[in-house]
Amino acid sequence: MSAWLVRQEGTTKTYALPTEGAVMTALRDGNFVPADEVKGPGDPDWRPFDSHPTFAEAALDLEPEPDEAEDDTHLDMNPLIDVCLVLLIFFILTITYATLERALSVPEDTADDKAAQKVEMKDIKDRVFLVIVKMDGEKAVIKIGPQGALKDVPHDKEKIFKEIETIMTTTGRREMVLDIDRDVPWGVETDVLDAAKGNKIHDIINNQRPRRGG
Repeated sequence: MSAWLVRQEGTTKTYALPTEGAVMTALRDGNFVPADEVKGPGDPDWRPFDSHPTFAEAALDLEPEPDEAEDDTHLDMNPLIDVCLVLLIFFILTITYATLERALSVPEDTADDKAAQKVEMKDIKDRVFLVIVKMDGEKAVIKIGPQGALKDVPHDKEKIFKEIETIMTTTGRREMVLDIDRDVPWGVETDVLDAAKGNKIHDIINNQRPRRGG
């Protein structure tokens, strides 16, 4: 017998191939798998391709690569990244809010404030200038200047800043009395305080009038 005999693993059906090369071609083409058995002209018994000396190397090349074992040391960083992004957004929003809330806080009158000694205008009129803000209907009216020489200034942050700067330059006064109605919108009061702060005025006497009808 000169033919090579091949049978699939677990079966008795035999295929006869004329040469060793034909068997090799059939194996590489996928007609047989390394676990199938082969018996050559000089072989006494059937042997799997992967243990036959003629075909073992070729069968080994056809064996699928083993799956890589899962690395137990792998750390999933996705949850940590999500937490960091949430914290980053939180801090950005907090800093943004703190930046916008730059106006001076004007607390409500307390019992101690009401009992404090009242400052008379006649005692400080020579070292301060006035900023009077009140409502005329829906419009805020702003007057700035020394007592007796008040000047109307439109509600424009830049113009308020310039007028305070001019008064400081011409009179040398660096203290301000802010006389403001409670009905005045907070945005108007903020613009006045920002203009004063921009001119480095830190001594501000706040004489806030009671709300109309209060």
